[in-house]
Amino acid sequence: MQELRSTEILDKEIQSDARRKAEKILKKADLDAQEILNSISSSIEKAKSEKSDFYSKKIQAFEKDQNASVPLEKERFKVSFIQDSISENINAYLKSLSEEKRIEIVLKHLDSKLDKKVNAFVYGFDFEAAKKMLSKKIGSNLLKCEKTEFRKIAVEDDCNLENPQGIILETEDRQFRCRLTLSEIIGQILDKNRAELSESLFGGQL
Repeated sequence: MQELRSTEILDKEIQSDARRKAEKILKKADLDAQEILNSISSSIEKAKSEKSDFYSKKIQAFEKDQNASVPLEKERFKVSFIQDSISENINAYLKSLSEEKRIEIVLKHLDSKLDKKVNAFVYGFDFEAAKKMLSKKIGSNLLKCEKTEFRKIAVEDDCNLENPQGIILETEDRQFRCRLTLSEIIGQILDKNRAELSESLFGGQL
């Protein structure tokens, strides 16, 4: 019996000692954990402050660039708007003309005294109508007349035309080439009269 009591006392002492050690370990663990948390919080606040400062400078630089670019963007928009409006009105005008009238416009730029034998390449226009009017214009100097496609014979700017149309004349040796095209004519008009077109469309309000 005495032996059993001694065993119980010993067990209690072992348990008590283990509990004290566990409490000590847990207490230290709590302190360590708190230190870790404090360290993490401090790191987070430091990083937050650094990032905040970094992005604040970025935002300020962006706003500065934006404010500096606003006049330039405004001018680009204005130029683009004017160009689009001019192109829209030119296309509307050309669309209102008959096929024959558009062919007449390009043939006006052909010297009726053309003294070279040429081949003709037609695109966009009604082929037979263009061939007939061209033959009437230059007669026997027309060697042949063929259909082609825009930009296939020569490099051209479309001048924002919805339906590029034209006739290209070329000698057999390709030493002479004449572009009788709407894009060529419109390009020349825009180069010389862009300011007048803008003034007539917007009345100096832009």
